[in-house]
Amino acid sequence: MIFRRVDTCRGFWAASALCLALLPVWAWISGSVPACAAAQGGVPQAVWQDTDRNHRRSPAQIKTQLRPPQVRAAQLPLAPEAQAQRAAKTRDLLAANAVPLAREGQVEMLGQGDWRLKVAAAAVTSGDMVLLGDIASPLGQIDSALWADLKARRLWPAPPQEGKPLQVNRSRLSQALRQSLGPELAARCILPTSLVIQRGGLVIREDDLRAYVVKSLTPQLAVMPGEAELNEFRLPEYIFLAHPQQRVQLEPGKLSPGRVALRFVVQEADGTVLRRVAGTVNLTLWITTAAAARPLNKGDALTPQAVTFMRINASQLRDLPWDGHGGPWQVTRSLMAGEPILQSDLASQLMVRRGEVVTLRYARGNVRMTTQAEALADGEPGATIPVRNLQTKKQVYATVKDGNTVEIR
Repeated sequence: MIFRRVDTCRGFWAASALCLALLPVWAWISGSVPACAAAQGGVPQAVWQDTDRNHRRSPAQIKTQLRPPQVRAAQLPLAPEAQAQRAAKTRDLLAANAVPLAREGQVEMLGQGDWRLKVAAAAVTSGDMVLLGDIASPLGQIDSALWADLKARRLWPAPPQEGKPLQVNRSRLSQALRQSLGPELAARCILPTSLVIQRGGLVIREDDLRAYVVKSLTPQLAVMPGEAELNEFRLPEYIFLAHPQQRVQLEPGKLSPGRVALRFVVQEADGTVLRRVAGTVNLTLWITTAAAARPLNKGDALTPQAVTFMRINASQLRDLPWDGHGGPWQVTRSLMAGEPILQSDLASQLMVRRGEVVTLRYARGNVRMTTQAEALADGEPGATIPVRNLQTKKQVYATVKDGNTVEIR
């Protein structure tokens, strides 16, 4: 009986110690804060996290960031059964005219007179307090006087150190906005996954980087043949600069059709490279090139009737396209109708083939001789190939004149 009582006491003290250890964790999960901290409002200093991805980023993290947002957010596709149910529900709503359709070319996001405040993923504040106008911009039809009052609302203390971005997660950001603005105004805010804010300096957002890429690459695109398009941008969401004297430069790289690698370089005022940030863009180059107007077999002559011209994406070509000059030509492989004609697909019809019997002519001074010879290699007009004299069985080198004649001078 004594041993049982001792075990019971030990169990009681162990359970008490466990509850005391878990109490701070539960308070953090539930979002509750001490009374003194709650009375101050805003974001507690402990919420700031030094997670500036632009300063410390490994190659693996760069690859992760450049993946599509759906993959980064782990938004996996629905199961086939769920997709079928969703499609059936949508069809039923459309059939019953229960879904209001948007006007052509327009999707109604907000109603008449409605408005929202979109909080940016990255922002800069210049004072000791973060203002609503520093982090948010209005959407919809908001009264100018109301927005002038809202954007001056003080939210919470700015990060303590200038030029160093700090982060607050979505849940803490939502809590801080409710405390500073009230539930009604906080409900009108569209929040990002997290907010990274810097005291002082500048922030260059993705839209600015996209415009900068287009402006920087336009001179190179202008000298390329055809019509060039830049699309499928995968750029950093933001780049922070510690002060206005710092700048961002785009390092020049190889510009060719397909996925183009970009590197943004953050430089100090004296030109010192502080960091590099990666990105990509897809270059689509539309060119007009010759293509087969009908199916062609290997060895067929390339006549004008067998050639047409098509507008294609140059990134789909595995070799240089034929420019339409020269000839007469024959194709070296089978081509389907509409397939581009490449330079490697053509051979001269005047080419001498290995093993063929050709006329060997010898001309030097007043001496002229003609005999038969066997070509020991392929050769186009003007090329020098080895041939074997069929009478003397000796090998000599001769210049190809046409498909039946080689000549020694």
